[in-house]
Amino acid sequence: MSYKVIAVLGDSISQGLFDESGLGWFGRLSTMISNKNKKYAFHNISMNGDKICDSYHRFASECITRDIDTLIISVGTNDLLRQGSPNAQLDISKELRGQYWESLLDMAGAKIKQIIVMDILPIREGIDDEGEVDIYEFNKDIEEYNKQIEKICSKKKIPFIKLYNKWKKRDLADYYVDSGHPNGAGHQLIADEVFEELKKLGILN
Repeated sequence: MSYKVIAVLGDSISQGLFDESGLGWFGRLSTMISNKNKKYAFHNISMNGDKICDSYHRFASECITRDIDTLIISVGTNDLLRQGSPNAQLDISKELRGQYWESLLDMAGAKIKQIIVMDILPIREGIDDEGEVDIYEFNKDIEEYNKQIEKICSKKKIPFIKLYNKWKKRDLADYYVDSGHPNGAGHQLIADEVFEELKKLGILN
């Protein structure tokens, strides 16, 4: 049987941290797709703490030798950390973030037929995450970054899945274990929404 490979490149959320089932949203999505169609295989190429620069290098080292039909990229929240004070500079400037996104999408586009980018989900502001002292994150930064990524994707004609606005209207305490990591219910909701988006794009036909 010939398989089509769907992969995800991302950070701790795509890796599946804090999902009680151990699957994460991509593992749950993989199960949903496999239950409908056995012709798919899946690779999770995500790592806790990765920023866009890490994803760029991870693609170059891990994805370039794999046969991937559809690549989902879901990364960015770690690019928006302000350390020491709420007014501190972001770890990666807007200009440098843009350069990494451009380079990653160009490199991926030269090898992979279908690329999809997901936006960054909102956070629960003011929630202290264990072990993260003097780290500040803001939804205003996420909204600005999502617009930047969407603009780059639009220029390159790459589908951009927008979940932020839906999630911002929800009580995130029901879906997160801390300021920004989904629990099992959150991972399942992401899987459900991405599944519907993939169907709209005709990828699961």
